[in-house]
Amino acid sequence: MALKWFYVAIVTWTLSANYSCIAEIVRMPQQPSIQMLGLTVKPLNESFSAYVLVFLGPSDTEVEFNGDTLEVTKVDVDEFKALMVNNNDNMDRRITLKSKSKGETISMYPNFNYNLLTKTSFIENTCYVQIEKDEMGERTKYTATVSSFADREDLENLSKYFIAYIRDKSGAIVQLTTRHLNDTENEHVVSYYKYLDTYYSGSKTDSYNEYYAILNYPAIEADGITVQSFGFVLYVSSSDYYGNDMTINRSWYYQIV
Repeated sequence: MALKWFYVAIVTWTLSANYSCIAEIVRMPQQPSIQMLGLTVKPLNESFSAYVLVFLGPSDTEVEFNGDTLEVTKVDVDEFKALMVNNNDNMDRRITLKSKSKGETISMYPNFNYNLLTKTSFIENTCYVQIEKDEMGERTKYTATVSSFADREDLENLSKYFIAYIRDKSGAIVQLTTRHLNDTENEHVVSYYKYLDTYYSGSKTDSYNEYYAILNYPAIEADGITVQSFGFVLYVSSSDYYGNDMTINRSWYYQIV
């Protein structure tokens, strides 16, 4: 009898070991390393406007702007000021801040209000994002935990989600983003969930929520799928293109793959 129980114990331990999760903290709970502190628009004349952006960021933070002028100066150890001049007719006015060392990218699209305005409040700065990686046998699960100290109503325009671009054998690129478990599945991408499924179950305005993404690497390799990129996003949108918010949209992206 003792030998029988010893055998059962060995089998049970072996099965448990094979299916145990090995957790790894990919990103500790913290606010974005790149943070916008202030954005001001100054009308220069009827045709041109100047944007002044003050931001925090690592020393390797790069600024990209498709306007007429870009000048970046260092204000403090981790504080910078960017001066950008743009023709008001230029629709390609996106501003991008990128740090390779932190794997972070901020992108924003200024709106069409050229009056003298300043914005100093950015909801994404209130978010603490933690990302955990669990090896579950042949699958890898990522969990993003997001908490914010902002008021609930201020979170209405903030979306949080995993995003991935995968390429199949034909060369087609498919975008997958986190879906709510109660949403109707997108028939155009549902077949790709066998490779990467990402979902959440809470409310958009919750001050604390968890988001999940599961990658099935054996299926990815077997079907010749390539994960082009994979990361987590905080996205802010505004429907008032000429309002005082000053940006039509902003996004913070953390690169995982």
